[in-house]
Amino acid sequence: MESMQLQQTFFQQIKERIAPNKSFVDEVADLLNISNDSAYRRIRGEKQMSFEEIKTLAAHFKISVDQLLHLQTDSFIFSGRIANNTDFKYDEWQKSVLINLQTIANFSPSHYYYLAKEIPFLYYFMIPEIAAFKSYFFLKSILFYEDWKTAKFSLNDVSYDQYHELWRKISDTYASIPGTEIWSIENITSTIHQVEFYHVTGSLNTEDALILLDKLEELINHIEKQAEHGVKLKYNQKPSKGLATYKLYVNELIMGDNMQFMELGDKQVTYINHSVLNFILTHDLAFNNYTKKTFDIITQKSTPISEVNERERLLFFNRLRTKVQVGKNKLQVS
Repeated sequence: MESMQLQQTFFQQIKERIAPNKSFVDEVADLLNISNDSAYRRIRGEKQMSFEEIKTLAAHFKISVDQLLHLQTDSFIFSGRIANNTDFKYDEWQKSVLINLQTIANFSPSHYYYLAKEIPFLYYFMIPEIAAFKSYFFLKSILFYEDWKTAKFSLNDVSYDQYHELWRKISDTYASIPGTEIWSIENITSTIHQVEFYHVTGSLNTEDALILLDKLEELINHIEKQAEHGVKLKYNQKPSKGLATYKLYVNELIMGDNMQFMELGDKQVTYINHSVLNFILTHDLAFNNYTKKTFDIITQKSTPISEVNERERLLFFNRLRTKVQVGKNKLQVS
């Protein structure tokens, strides 16, 4: 492939990574510190790019140059930021979740696939009590902040109130994106165990623990309603035509890994969860094609319970509620 053809292919890959509400030319011009006219000449292949310009754009848009040149390196380019207890700010992480969701929602058509190991974390933000508890869990037991070592959780803690509007925006935005989720009966186990653990260790009183499990059951009921009507719903929203479609599958043989795959217009992106709180993403075409194929295979081997299979849907959600009730019983006798 000639150099100018490679350059045009390179810019096509960049274009695929830019949200539809942003200007392709403006983005390139700003990054290279050149005029829009100069950017146009490079995009059209009328002016050859320097190695430094290629490096700048490739680094910013996370493009694999060796893949562009068809080098067989058996490697994939991922991007992401690792949360740690030194420079990581949980507030900023929450805001980045909203920004990513808003970017996804701007594409049309779009579809959000989620292979769930636990309740998809974006649902936590729908219920403020659950969101506050999960925030406590992340800060105390995952990030190991010094200030949180002896901290106890309380639903009366007003410090979480400042996040309610942000949590609502995250939840509402996720509800606006058509999606397919694959669950198992164990998806709620970790949250129940976390409530039990903090209760046993004295970080959570019985009253708050029981309220949290009530709220978890409320969330389960919400997702059941989504599955029944085949649409995503905001908190307390009634089902109606024109809402984002929702497909739910149950697979009892395969435990998910919280991998997420998005179709964004004619683009694709895969998010891989690691270290509990962190995600890395890739636009690599081969990797994304393989991910989509994997989702399709697992879906075929799963039981659909959204809109159809009322009996299977009732059995599944009743089993989830039974798990919650068992958790409540343990709290009440401890």
